[in-house]
Amino acid sequence: MKKNVIIFILFIFSFNAFSEEILRSVVMPLTEEDYNKTPSVDCRSFSEVLIEAKNEWRHIIPFKLTDQGLKHFLIGYNMQEKLEADIITVWPSYKGRRDQYYVLIGNNNCFVKWLELLPNSIQEIIDIGAK
Repeated sequence: MKKNVIIFILFIFSFNAFSEEILRSVVMPLTEEDYNKTPSVDCRSFSEVLIEAKNEWRHIIPFKLTDQGLKHFLIGYNMQEKLEADIITVWPSYKGRRDQYYVLIGNNNCFVKWLELLPNSIQEIIDIGAK
C-alpha cells in the first residue's frame, strides 16, 4: 500500500512539473517598455497595474505570453468568454499553494482584468486554442 501511495505522489509531482515546463515554453520576461507605456485612451493604465503588482509581489518574477502563446490563449479563452488583449502576464505565486498563478490582462495598455489560475488551467486554455 505504501508503494502505491508513493508512486501516486510521484506521479502528481511529475505531472505538475511537466505542465509548468510546457507553460515555460510560451512565456518570456517582461521588459522595461512593458512598465513604461502610456495608454492611448482614457483608462486604467496597464503599465501602472504592472508597477503596482511588482511592488506588491516583490518576490515574484513575472512573465508575459509570447505572441504565439497569446494567440492560442485568446482563441481558447474566447470559447468561454469574449476577451480582447494584446498582453497577458503571468505572476507565479510560490506562497502557500505553489501552483497559484495570477494572470493580468491588458489591451492597448489599458488594464482589462485579472484572473487567478492554476498553471494546468493556463496550459489547457493554450492547448485548446492551438487545436
